[in-house]
Amino acid sequence: MRFVFALCALAGFCVSSAETTYLGLYLKGNKIGYASYDTFGAKYLGRPALQSDSRTVMDTSLLGTSMVIQMDSKSWSTKDGKPLRMWSDTESGGRGNKVDAVFGPKSVTLNIMNGGVKSVRTLPIPLGSRVVDDPLTLVINGGMQVGSTKSFYVLDPSTASFIRNEVKVVGDSKTEVKGKKVRATLIEVTDPRASMKVYVGHKGELVRVDGPAGIEMLPVSKLVALSKNSPYMPSTDLAFSTSIKTDKPIDDPEDLTHLKFKISGRNLSNIPSDTFQTVTKVGEDWVIDIHPIELSKEPVNTIEKAAHDKPQWLLPSLNIPSDSARFKKLATSIIGAKKDVRTAAFALQSYVYENMKPKADIGVLRDATEVLDTKEGVCRDYATLTVTLLRAARIPARLASGLVNWDGTFYYHAWAEAWDGTNWIGVDSTTDTAQVSASHVKLGDGNVDTAFSFTFLEKAKIDVLSASKD
Repeated sequence: MRFVFALCALAGFCVSSAETTYLGLYLKGNKIGYASYDTFGAKYLGRPALQSDSRTVMDTSLLGTSMVIQMDSKSWSTKDGKPLRMWSDTESGGRGNKVDAVFGPKSVTLNIMNGGVKSVRTLPIPLGSRVVDDPLTLVINGGMQVGSTKSFYVLDPSTASFIRNEVKVVGDSKTEVKGKKVRATLIEVTDPRASMKVYVGHKGELVRVDGPAGIEMLPVSKLVALSKNSPYMPSTDLAFSTSIKTDKPIDDPEDLTHLKFKISGRNLSNIPSDTFQTVTKVGEDWVIDIHPIELSKEPVNTIEKAAHDKPQWLLPSLNIPSDSARFKKLATSIIGAKKDVRTAAFALQSYVYENMKPKADIGVLRDATEVLDTKEGVCRDYATLTVTLLRAARIPARLASGLVNWDGTFYYHAWAEAWDGTNWIGVDSTTDTAQVSASHVKLGDGNVDTAFSFTFLEKAKIDVLSASKD
């Protein structure tokens, strides 16, 4: 689940403390993990700096499979919050992703180790905007007044990208902690991946954090944080707790050719609107019309034409080593003499579907090389492998992420899209169906940085307007 990475990062967005502070992570009253952090004076390259150490552990399940995610991080920053270096190590299901990011005046260099695959990325620091390690630094050191808002960027090590956030001091508010009403200052941190509400006491102490999907973070003792006694419930399933039910059932969603529905409660201005789906703002709501093209009525184009049209979607990118000789050889052996995009793309999809096995306990983003080596993973691993093979075969391809409907309920999902010379065609390698149906809803697309930084639809309401199979 993509929002887990944002939550792990957001768990450290707390008021600085002279000693280690612990937060219990709760979902529906059940403890599913903890976060710990502390900030102290240190030296970085011989100069005074602030060092922050944090750990976030989530012990839950996904689709009935136990899933544990642990993220350790260290960061060094100036006293006013400007980052100097960030190091993170995320592990889940026996897989790991380590990132060491060193900040310069105009760019940051990321040394990445993903599943044994080394890579280096250099990102330009967003011009005219502040990059911070902890957004509450802006509140404490920036002298923000009630009602004021500031924008900033944070580095997401899992997607090797900068994410634009906003912090707003809402003001005096009431919240509930262990059944008691408590007055505190409410600070809202808006992140496109997963926003949260932070309640801070009048002495600067953290009172409570409301995170995505109903997850709450409360200050606890070290003993409580590390304890696995009741009401600790690692069996809490994230797939089901983050799912969204529609107002009415949808029969056989995998056969849908058209789906139209209204979403209330979230801003969807940033989600894709294209030949696959049309997104329209109606008052305070959003209407999404899903209308996959009918393949039988569209012309079939050659791989050569498609590659000429969209050369930028053939290039390798983070976790997508499409220039690898290994992937090129494998892709060529799979498609054989096939020249048209669709036949070749669906042959690659079939290969991934037949050779991969689901393994739901892997909670980190992975390089396609490691996915191919193990031939197991979650939907985003299927998608990453499929996109890599498509590009290696010179078929323009991109990742897509969002929702898929099963039995009237939407769950978070990921798949691939291939450019056929005329349209982007959805390719879902977790099924043996050639084209994705209208039950798929895109919230993001592109490479890892944009596809997996989509808007999380917490507390959204979905009303089905029409659904058809003709």
